[in-house]
Amino acid sequence: MNGEIITIGRELLMGEIVDTNASYFARELANAGVTVRWSSQVGDDIGHLHEAIDRALNRSQIIITSGGLGPTSDDLSREAVASVLGEQLSVDPEMLAWIEGVFRERGITEMPKTNVKQAHIVPSATFLPNPGGTAPGWWVRRNGSHIFMTPGPPREIKRMWASHIGPAVREMTGAGVVHTRILRTTGMTEGGIDELLGELFGIENPYLGIYAHVDGIQLRIISRAPTRQEAEQLAAPVEAEIRKRIGPSIWGADEDSAASRLGELLVENGMTAGVIDSGTGGAVASMISQTAGHERWFRGSLVTGPGASPLLESMLGGPADRLTGAVSEAAALQMAQSARRLTGADLGIGITPPSSEDDEQTRGTVFVAFVSSGPGGRPGELSGGQKVVQGRFYQSPDRALPRAAMFVLTEATRALALGEV
Repeated sequence: MNGEIITIGRELLMGEIVDTNASYFARELANAGVTVRWSSQVGDDIGHLHEAIDRALNRSQIIITSGGLGPTSDDLSREAVASVLGEQLSVDPEMLAWIEGVFRERGITEMPKTNVKQAHIVPSATFLPNPGGTAPGWWVRRNGSHIFMTPGPPREIKRMWASHIGPAVREMTGAGVVHTRILRTTGMTEGGIDELLGELFGIENPYLGIYAHVDGIQLRIISRAPTRQEAEQLAAPVEAEIRKRIGPSIWGADEDSAASRLGELLVENGMTAGVIDSGTGGAVASMISQTAGHERWFRGSLVTGPGASPLLESMLGGPADRLTGAVSEAAALQMAQSARRLTGADLGIGITPPSSEDDEQTRGTVFVAFVSSGPGGRPGELSGGQKVVQGRFYQSPDRALPRAAMFVLTEATRALALGEV
């Protein structure tokens, strides 16, 4: 079945908000067995909306819209669909009573008159419940095509998809079970992975996709089968082959975050971690602190700048400009060793500041060192190992700092998984 997505709102066309609804629906429709052929953004204009919806009905079997179901004069999705269908809007008494009840539950005894608009419907449509707001959706059936109309807030559409739209679409397509397995990699480019895995791409079931992401290159194995067990069995040989060819570059899977996976490996080995950070402005510690259970393994972070101070020199046991200002492997290693000593951690992570040199080949270079006592070792004893990696992050700070932090965490995870530290 062909699918089409129409997201509605002038704010989308003005670039005031990011259209996350379209990507959400595209992913869910694909998982439900629908091939999305078209996706468009349309402003709050009745003529433009009529044109987009009429065109969609002539070429797509599954159409999903988001936005334009509010109570104000510029919410025109209902009017546009009614125009395309040639049907009249009328108030549904039961829906009006439900919306009035929502307001009473919120402590508002008299519903604004404008909200009556949200109780309008046409004969070809049925309401889609929206437990998260006052704007019910519509399900329109016309000549073998289906229009699912949803409000704009992502939180509301996700609940509506899970409870009503998704199950209905799956029943139409007979998709059975769609199983998705995500493998997360670091240290490789899309082109490099394609060279090694080329013949695995282009197969319909299981399908292998490749995507660039802030935490590295992601590989998605999507398999379809009547049962979950069969879908997983279809995907398993592909994953095994991928791991055989690029296994050392895979640091996590599915919903793993770089910080959560690092924490799992540290806990498995009875280890803890500490950081001295001159390269990410504290972004590493911030990502770790957002991870559930981090208090079990994270001993703390000292966030420094390139400048020296008596306190910093005292804490590091040496000239601060040499330890936190230099961009070199030696500086990163000494910072990692000091991180272990200062925090009492088993794994010390040292991050140099990015190089400020004008040379295009070296500007933004960061060295990251990992020094470990190894499982069961004591801080101060180097019974594990050490490793230094090098990355370049020359974008503006708002982009470079989180990318550098992700690099640190994924490389730490990979080093631990491979037993390098």
